[in-house]
Amino acid sequence: MGNKSHKGTVISAGPGGSQQAQGTAVQQRPYLGSQCQYYFLEMSVPFRQNVLQFTHGHNMISTNIDSYYPALAQPYQQGWRMTTFYRIPGVAQQQGLFSTAVNVPFQGIFVRLASDPVFCSEQYQLKVEKSIMLMTGFREGILSLTGPQGVQGDMSDIQMKIAQNTQHGGRLVCVEMSGQYVTQGMGATMMGVPPGIGVDVFFNMPLHPNPRQYIYQAVNVPIMVDVTSFSRDVQVQCNWALHFDTFLHQGWRLVEIFLDHSYMHSGAVHTSHTMNSVWFFEKPADTMNDPTPVYEGTVMEFQHEITTDIGGTHGEAGWNPVVQNMGASGWELACILDTPEVWTTGVGRYKTMRLMLFFQRRIIR
Repeated sequence: MGNKSHKGTVISAGPGGSQQAQGTAVQQRPYLGSQCQYYFLEMSVPFRQNVLQFTHGHNMISTNIDSYYPALAQPYQQGWRMTTFYRIPGVAQQQGLFSTAVNVPFQGIFVRLASDPVFCSEQYQLKVEKSIMLMTGFREGILSLTGPQGVQGDMSDIQMKIAQNTQHGGRLVCVEMSGQYVTQGMGATMMGVPPGIGVDVFFNMPLHPNPRQYIYQAVNVPIMVDVTSFSRDVQVQCNWALHFDTFLHQGWRLVEIFLDHSYMHSGAVHTSHTMNSVWFFEKPADTMNDPTPVYEGTVMEFQHEITTDIGGTHGEAGWNPVVQNMGASGWELACILDTPEVWTTGVGRYKTMRLMLFFQRRIIR
């Protein structure tokens, strides 16, 4: 069950990283900065499918995930700070044989830099903002079957909440789908437009006086997705390291990568399409015009294994020891991205998903 091999491969490394990693052994030169300690908090959240309706605003899938958020605030009292809240991908267990509810595992990952004087002098509390990301369909030409067509996600409300909560020192932590899905009416359903998607936006809000101000930018990065002809396997193409390094070299720090469910393809029959990912970068406002790099980065590819049985799908957060090992050399986890890439074995009973782990650490000069 789950990923017992903990396989990770470094596909890009900064000055302190290697080019290959097997298991949790990533060979690196000694790092003179602060080590990163990690704390992992997992919780199982029920998702319930409601009676199918096409009325605008009806909850197709609902969840009480909000009731679990107070548990995420508790580690802050021991000096931990959340770095990501993440749904363990591809895993869900049905509550009963005839139940419409499933239990879905989530994981909060917290970081602590015990020897970093700046980190230790700051105090934050967790805040969660609710949002709905609406989807709209588009097609080039009324009767065109060969032109570009697809779905566009509206991120405007999410971006507004980021602007509102960071103007007085708040810092973006992550953007995560809550599991809520809301119908957009019969017309949208007939056109194949997906339902609105519930999104929770997490912030660290300062409790210490005179907090430093931060600015953010969201960068759209396309991901090419190909479905193989004779199987359900999916492959993705994206130069993760290039996009990551480009902004680190300009003094930015990566906070989150969010798949906004936008996609585009050409023609009525297609085996490939382009997905959109939104990369959120952070920078202190007082260094806005300073391009000096502050962080170096490393990207790791991780194989997340899933098994299927009658009750649902099983998998584990096998990346935990990888994250802890990286933290010993000062690497701070920016985010975990579950790409659409998946391949199957054992007549479909076993699946492997390709995850990307983005790490960064402060450059010591």
